[in-house]
Amino acid sequence: MTNVNYCPQCGHKVNNGVKFCPDCGHRLLGSSVKDNHQKIHKREKILSKSPSKFKTTNIVLSIGFIGVILIYFITTGSKENEIIKKQPKVINSIEYPSSPTQMSTIQSKVESGKIIIPLEVVKNNKFVKFSYTGSGPVVPLLAYISEEGKVITAISMCEPCNSTTFHIKGDELICNSCGTTWDLNNMDAISGSCGKYPPDPIPSIVTGNEIQIDVSSVANWQRRI
Repeated sequence: MTNVNYCPQCGHKVNNGVKFCPDCGHRLLGSSVKDNHQKIHKREKILSKSPSKFKTTNIVLSIGFIGVILIYFITTGSKENEIIKKQPKVINSIEYPSSPTQMSTIQSKVESGKIIIPLEVVKNNKFVKFSYTGSGPVVPLLAYISEEGKVITAISMCEPCNSTTFHIKGDELICNSCGTTWDLNNMDAISGSCGKYPPDPIPSIVTGNEIQIDVSSVANWQRRI
């Protein structure tokens, strides 16, 4: 049976031993017809597989990238969480009643670039409000003891509704105006339309019987919306 191959120039069928393509006249040398056909077939086979490999590689890379992003957001808390994690612990723990614990108004003082309030007053009242008056607008502030015994200091404002007062009920921090509710211990939203904007935590330290907040962190504070 005569082997049938193809001209590498035009693809016309030719038999082994033919020196010239009967269709286009291309010179065929020895086994070059068969070799060229095999090369063309091999190249087409490789090219036909390449897109699949490329797509598969892209899918794997995309999945890997998404995984890294998810791990980042799972392992990295919100800004509020990160500040609260570093806050000083002043008592072992505390449990708030199911009836509302309202804010008590106290006075603060400013010394050496620090806004200062008495630690004992915060311990006794549990939830207090005060303010900072600098060269700009008056900034409302709050402080409370979390259930974990940490001192939490923050801007006393529910920014979407402009409320500056809150109350604590059990393990929840609640806006007095709109009723939006956050977890008392980490400021995570629980319910309500203003959940994305809890009272903005401000770092503070405890020195002796004083809770101290850097004036710069309050004076430079800007609304998030």
